[in-house]
Amino acid sequence: MKKLLLIALAAAAVACSKSGDEAAKVNTPEGTGIVSFGVTPALVVEGTRAQVNLPEGTTIPAGGDFALAISSTDASTGYSGDSWASVDAFNENYKKTYFKAGMYDAVATFGDASQEGENKPFFKGETSYNVNARQLVNVNIPAKLANAIVKLEFTENFKNYFANGAQMKITSGNGNEWAIDYENTPYIFVESGKTVTISGQATKQRPSATVEPAVVVFDAVEKSLAPCTIYTYKYDVSTAGSVSVTFSLNNEPSEEIIVSEGEELNDDAIM
Repeated sequence: MKKLLLIALAAAAVACSKSGDEAAKVNTPEGTGIVSFGVTPALVVEGTRAQVNLPEGTTIPAGGDFALAISSTDASTGYSGDSWASVDAFNENYKKTYFKAGMYDAVATFGDASQEGENKPFFKGETSYNVNARQLVNVNIPAKLANAIVKLEFTENFKNYFANGAQMKITSGNGNEWAIDYENTPYIFVESGKTVTISGQATKQRPSATVEPAVVVFDAVEKSLAPCTIYTYKYDVSTAGSVSVTFSLNNEPSEEIIVSEGEELNDDAIM
C-alpha cells in the first residue's frame, strides 16, 4: 500500500507540471482541434505621436458582439469557410465545433462600413492562427475603427466675420450629406477609402440697415479618407481677409487650404 501511494503521488506531481500546450489537450476526433475566440476593440485612433481617443459617446462594442467569419487557404484543412452572427454565438458551442489541423484566418466585424452618420462606428479585426490536433487554441482578435471620422470647426474670428452664420455641407463618397452650422458640428463617421467633400457658404455682417449682407461661397475641399483617422476642418479668417481651412489628422495640423481669397473686412470683424 505504501508503494502504491508513493506511485500515485508521483503521477500527480507529473500531471501538475505539464506544459500549457499539454494542458490544452482535448478529446476531439482524430486530426482535429477546437478554438475559442475573444475580440479586443481599440478605443483610440492610430498614427499620431500622442494617441487620440474616439469621440465621447462613440458606441464601443463588447468583444462577444462582433460578427465572426472563419476561412482557410490551407489545402490540408479542406475548410470552405463559415460565419456566425456573433463571437458569443460561436463560443456557445466551441467545444463541439471541430477543425482539422492547419492554418486558419478569422475576421471579426461590428457595424456596417456603408452605414454613415453620427455614432456609426465600423470596427474590424483579423488574425491568422494554427489549429493543432487534440488541442484547444484561444484566439484573441484585436479590432480597430475601420471607417473614418470627419468634423468641422469654426474659429471665433470666422464667426465674428460671418456674423449671420454659415451653411456648410459634408458629402461622403457614398453621396450621403450632412448640414453643418455654428450650432451643429458633430463627428460624422463615413466609409474609408472614398473621397469626402466639404462645401458651403457663409454670410457676412450686414453693412447697413438698408443693404443685405454678402454671401461668400467657398471653394470645395476634397480628401480621400484612411481608416481609423479623425479628419478635422477648422475654418478661419485671416487679417488679410482670406478664408482658410486648417486641415488636421487625428488632432495634428497637416496643411492650410485657402478657400476664399481677400474678402473686404467688415469693421470689428477680426478681433
